[in-house]
Amino acid sequence: MFTYERLVRNLEEVPSFPGIDPQEIAEKLNELMQIGKTPEGGMHRFPYTETETQAKAVFVRWMQELKLQVREDAIGNLYGLYKGQDPTLPVVMTGSHIDSVPNGGAFDGPLGCISSLLAIKAMQQRGVQPKRGIEVVVFVDEEGARFRNGIFGSRVLMGEVSHQDLLRFSDDDGVALVDAMQQAGFTAEDVQKHTRRPEEIHAFLELHIEQGVKLEATSTDIGVVEGIAGPAWLTATYKGNTDHAGNTPMDARKDTVPAAAELILAVEKFPREINNTSVATVGKLHVHPNGSNVIAGETQVTVDVRDIYEEPRAELLARIQEAAYEIAERRGLTVEVEQDVQIPPVLVPEEIQQVIRDAATTCGLSTMPLVSGAGHDAMIMGKYVPSGMVFVPSHNGKSHSPDEWTELSDCVKGVAVMAEALLALAD
Repeated sequence: MFTYERLVRNLEEVPSFPGIDPQEIAEKLNELMQIGKTPEGGMHRFPYTETETQAKAVFVRWMQELKLQVREDAIGNLYGLYKGQDPTLPVVMTGSHIDSVPNGGAFDGPLGCISSLLAIKAMQQRGVQPKRGIEVVVFVDEEGARFRNGIFGSRVLMGEVSHQDLLRFSDDDGVALVDAMQQAGFTAEDVQKHTRRPEEIHAFLELHIEQGVKLEATSTDIGVVEGIAGPAWLTATYKGNTDHAGNTPMDARKDTVPAAAELILAVEKFPREINNTSVATVGKLHVHPNGSNVIAGETQVTVDVRDIYEEPRAELLARIQEAAYEIAERRGLTVEVEQDVQIPPVLVPEEIQQVIRDAATTCGLSTMPLVSGAGHDAMIMGKYVPSGMVFVPSHNGKSHSPDEWTELSDCVKGVAVMAEALLALAD
């Protein structure tokens, strides 16, 4: 569980780098963590809510303290520009997100945003103004936890989303995405007003916790990401009959929960039959009416499918969809299968990887190549501009939970590498 005291317990052992204050990193992580903190010690911060608004206001204050040029676009992406010597040159963009999954951790997203911001502060402390501008971005709705519409802000930035696309999404309470945006002060019709042309962005760089165990297990400081697996979400909604659990004979039931259970077991089995890089997860179910003495007339299963290669991912999605229909037919049910977000996997250019390796070497830190099984805004940006990712260790690989943890020394090392890599890209 995150506490400020735990983060700074070994403050005197944290390595020193020019222009970087370890205690400031800890204080900023702690301040964001208090906004949306759950009783279990996790974080619950969904897009277009009061907690997100509060967190963004804190980040605006931090950017203004560094005298960055701050703005917010039509859907809530937040930007802070550190001006370069030549304003006509395309900028280097860097950042992450501050929204969370339900009861998530303190580091997934916020550390990436804070690292980008403090990398710029380190340059300022050293009296360095790069040739190109460096633009920090806090993307809205990366996780997709509220509207099943993940990696939203970066897709909007690069012109992948229309107003018509937004009309498809609503949250579990029936609040439409477009209405939530309006309530938060944004206009869905303006979704394409603040897109960026790829030629305006020289490169994009994102720091993130590994969400795995390889760095910690090998005592390696920095992960240099070679490729990012593309997530695809599929939702199967089974429909049968809602009946009394006591008065309906077993042979007369059209129960949707056993159908969902069959599909879940198939989702667990299929990836192993395709290759060793495919993964599939069911982490979200909706059972209606969700009563212990009621046969459920409707059950919705949301499946997350990922691979670093497109062909096996497509095969896996097809097999899951085929299984969903077969199960429904055999059980006398109907099923609606909807494919939600589908993001293609992205490979990181070798020249960006080398910039990160060189930055780590400058800082006296070790590196290893890694593949990201999780989706990130960098995978959207990487479709259009040279993009890379810096990974820092995750304790026990824990992520998306209150147990998520990265030591302060690793956070500091990440900021140091980001400062060197961003400066190299901007010069």
